[in-house]
Amino acid sequence: MKQVAKTLSPSSVSIFFGIALGLLVLPEFAHAGGITEFSGPIEKVVDTITGKWGMLISVAGMAVCGVVYIFNRQDMAEGFKMLLQVVFGICFICFASAIVTSMFSFGGALI
Repeated sequence: MKQVAKTLSPSSVSIFFGIALGLLVLPEFAHAGGITEFSGPIEKVVDTITGKWGMLISVAGMAVCGVVYIFNRQDMAEGFKMLLQVVFGICFICFASAIVTSMFSFGGALI
């Protein structure tokens, strides 16, 4: 199979850098304002995951994963073991965020 090396022409490189420089100089044309229409639903999801129900579901998920793994570890396929590990990891991350928030009395970066 013959491979053809594609090179960029100097004019296309200069056009790219011209557009990049223009967006740096005039950021209002970059459409980098914010995601205000998505911030409400995203905050609701974060509050649900890190709230009381998220903590309850994560503890229950860790318990169920542990019980299933303990009683069936010899009979499980490798894919199912990996799935249990992923679910356990997600539950642990959600639970850990609730623990850190309650222990240190802050959530996220303080600016």
